[in-house]
Amino acid sequence: MKQNLKSIAGNFRYLFRELYLFRRGSVFLPVLGSVSQIFLSLTAVWLPKLVLDLVESRAEPGVLLLRVTSGSAVLFAVSAVNAVVHNRIDSCAQVFLYTRLKPMWEEKMMVLDYEAFSSPEGKVRAERARNAIDSPNFGAVTYLRSVTELTEGLGGLFALGALVCMLHPLVLAALFVLFSVELFYGVRSERRKHFLQEERARANRKLNYMAYHTRGFREGKDIRVYSMTGWLRKAAGEAVADKDMVEKKAARQNYGKMVLNGLLLFLRNGCAYIYLLWRFFQGHMTIGDFSLAFSAVNGVGGFLARVVQGYSGFMESDNYVTDFCLFMEWNMREGKKNPVRKAQAVQIAEKPVSFTWENVSFSYGGRDHYVLKNVNLTIKAGEKLAIVGANGAGKTTFVKLLCGMIRPKEGRILAAGVDAADFDEEEYWNLFSAVFQKSGVLPVSIRDNIVSEVRQCEVRLGGGTVSDKREAEAQRLGGKDRKSGQLSGSRPENIAREKRLDGAETMPGDEAVWRCLRLANLEEKVRSLPEGLDTCLGKGIAEHGTELSGGQLQRLLLARALYRDASVLVLDEPTAALDPIAESEIYESYNRLTEGKTSVFISHRLASTRFCDRILVMENGEIVESGTHDELMMRGGRYAEMYHVQSRYYTEETL
Repeated sequence: MKQNLKSIAGNFRYLFRELYLFRRGSVFLPVLGSVSQIFLSLTAVWLPKLVLDLVESRAEPGVLLLRVTSGSAVLFAVSAVNAVVHNRIDSCAQVFLYTRLKPMWEEKMMVLDYEAFSSPEGKVRAERARNAIDSPNFGAVTYLRSVTELTEGLGGLFALGALVCMLHPLVLAALFVLFSVELFYGVRSERRKHFLQEERARANRKLNYMAYHTRGFREGKDIRVYSMTGWLRKAAGEAVADKDMVEKKAARQNYGKMVLNGLLLFLRNGCAYIYLLWRFFQGHMTIGDFSLAFSAVNGVGGFLARVVQGYSGFMESDNYVTDFCLFMEWNMREGKKNPVRKAQAVQIAEKPVSFTWENVSFSYGGRDHYVLKNVNLTIKAGEKLAIVGANGAGKTTFVKLLCGMIRPKEGRILAAGVDAADFDEEEYWNLFSAVFQKSGVLPVSIRDNIVSEVRQCEVRLGGGTVSDKREAEAQRLGGKDRKSGQLSGSRPENIAREKRLDGAETMPGDEAVWRCLRLANLEEKVRSLPEGLDTCLGKGIAEHGTELSGGQLQRLLLARALYRDASVLVLDEPTAALDPIAESEIYESYNRLTEGKTSVFISHRLASTRFCDRILVMENGEIVESGTHDELMMRGGRYAEMYHVQSRYYTEETL
């Protein structure tokens, strides 16, 4: 119970801190709502007694009319204020959900370390947190409303309970006994419903996958060609059935609670009303007193029900907030023993980086299922390294470890002699430009897809900054006067747009983008588009959008990596979707692409590795061979065997 109270208090502090940062005055809304509701209830209870006492005492019509009019005006004013405050609470909760909590979840999904993001536990935590903020009708959005309702119930119970206690303490005691039974069952019901959250998260993840991964252009072709509609309908039906089963379990808890609440309400109010009628007929109460006591008992019952409902709703919303907080505060990475200073990280990133792997092992599951085992390796600064091996050999895991996406389970990786675990994640990732095996583009312009990661022109390009790169490019195109800051025959970059070769306007610095597209062999395609670099990738997003082929998308990703121009270039199957001619062009320009960088090249096509300084052959998570192409061919080992298998399909005799 102590831990539960600690968790509840922590959630309260967390959410109200975020609410305060979102809109300071909003933290006082539950108090205002409670005060207005309690005052409204007291006014509604007292007004009938006032009128009946005046009628019973045969007051003058003018006095009676004045009192009734004044009381009604007060009741109307309090009702209006109460309605405005509660409407404000609901609207504030909605805006808070969409402008604060949802963006927080989305940002956490983007900055959460990759190992946690891709782990089974990470997926469940993320889904449960998403469920907490997914709806405007339930989840964390109801927290503010539940706090208000619970506060109203407790305050009103205290105020009207004092009136009932004056009638007879046993009446109040009986009401509280029935209330305790109702509260106990409500708490147990909410606890059982919370246990369903993980089951609900799994069911929702299946449904979301079916919903979002069966309606795209790429999936649409397979669905039609392979007549997958019936199979998908069956799979979707099973996912819906799983979701329905979870919701039925939760509904059974709600039904049981509603039946019990109805029986307790009948018993509570029935006994109280019988007692009041007995008192009235015994002559111990006036009509006004009977009305006041009747309304007070009814009000106490209402506030007791509100406390139960408020507590039940509060516990439900608190469980959602717990799921949200656990995800927002979750991080699988340990603290850094010797943090690298930013200046040191920047200095390391200014030149090609060397890497040393010391007894590195990694497993996604248990310790008996190593994907990489005892890898010891030194990658020299500026070296062009190729990694080859069969599927499942551990090549992609090698890249993830190198780039800091995941951390070794055993051993360590040094970058320029510094433990990679001591780098700030952002600083370490700034060392790399990468084209991963599975990458995507955003439905924005081609320019934004290439330049998306550059912040305020601070990312290095060719040993300097973006502005340095533009200056070098300007000098290559026609010279630039450093003093005037002008290109030959053009206006200043920081004042006007430049002119593209086809006469269209281009943003300052676009020449660096065009150069990267040229190196990736995509310039001709982009220049042929009506809107050039401003063309949106996605026909469903923009009227003049376009869809690039698989090979063109891979070239675009390569252009993005080249534009970033970091010290280390990682290419994981960069030519898998390219035709042989385009692939040959990329290989021929490989030395230019990797000039002044440390590069790691992964490919199944062994012909591409001849451009590298050294080749590593991986098998079952271990490095089994190392050397140049010629050295490995002379050894006649695993590399030579794979090379001969691939090359025979291109020989004249086979053809």
